[in-house]
Amino acid sequence: MIKRLMIVLLLISPLALGCDLNAAGPVSSSMLSPLANEPVREILIHNNVQLALPAAPGVLRLSQSSNASLIDEMSNWPTPSGQIASIKAQPAVLDHNYDGIADALYAVDSSGLVWYLPLNHSGFQSAQLLADFSHLAAEFRQPVQLVQSVAPSFGTAMQRQTMLLLIASTASDGDILLMVKHSQASAGLITLESLVDRSAISQAELQTGIAEPLWQQIQYSAGWYVRLHRRVSAQPAVYAGVVYLTSAENNQLNADCSLTNSALPQLHALHLHHAAAVYTQRQWQIVQPDAAVLQLQQNTQGELELLLHNAQQQQLVLTDMLMVDDSCASCSTLIPPNTFPRSMRLATFQLEQGGH
Repeated sequence: MIKRLMIVLLLISPLALGCDLNAAGPVSSSMLSPLANEPVREILIHNNVQLALPAAPGVLRLSQSSNASLIDEMSNWPTPSGQIASIKAQPAVLDHNYDGIADALYAVDSSGLVWYLPLNHSGFQSAQLLADFSHLAAEFRQPVQLVQSVAPSFGTAMQRQTMLLLIASTASDGDILLMVKHSQASAGLITLESLVDRSAISQAELQTGIAEPLWQQIQYSAGWYVRLHRRVSAQPAVYAGVVYLTSAENNQLNADCSLTNSALPQLHALHLHHAAAVYTQRQWQIVQPDAAVLQLQQNTQGELELLLHNAQQQQLVLTDMLMVDDSCASCSTLIPPNTFPRSMRLATFQLEQGGH
């Protein structure tokens, strides 16, 4: 009986699934208003966590930020039961034309169902199931992150793409980073089999870059995934077409995102479009403050540097930052000094302040 209890506690303990990388409060955005004298209204987007319903079926609620009045609620989903698992991950807001108005939300429930929810002036339109990763038997509780970029699509010319970064937390094998592409023209439900496994790359690829047949395969796929075999310890950030995140061993990350004394944190840097190495390696050991977040800074010479910082300290983790170059699939170059804010070609998160 004691052994059985110990096993259950191990599987459900916060340490087993890492820490919560979501912001404390609801997501804020703007949407059109049905009132002629108030064309735009500021809104808050609540999930199960903000509604203090963590164990209830999945729900998203839109409310007016000025007075908390209800605008709309999505709790009846297009599933056989009308319900989905609890939504603990912060949803992502799509502003397709950069006019400051939310056009849609992307959300994932804790079981791995990924939803696309168009919005109009009155609230939610019909929810569309975009992907099903429930067979992973993982928990999806980390924030959904949205990137808009320009890249080859289906082997053709450069096209604008909407990409989602998701984190699946398994009980025993660490986190899985998934990059999922979404197009209104795409058909069919996305599953893990729709993505290319980029968990391991060969020494030959590190030396010469991604092979053209593999790059073509990824272009025709719905994205890629990487089994990290570690826990993500700082929310991913995308700068200049490179996905940066930090990680620690499964048993070295506490529930409050602090690290154990024996922790050996690492910085990961992956090509956004195919998860190849941009630097000489895809990951390397760093010094990481507890509960730190990734942030760009510009030094006195105008060069970009990558920091990890918390309320008490900051740690420089990367200088001589690289940007992806469309001259070839694996080409990269130093980010020139005094060049930000930059355009959307840097493939940064849409909501990041400053538009780097």
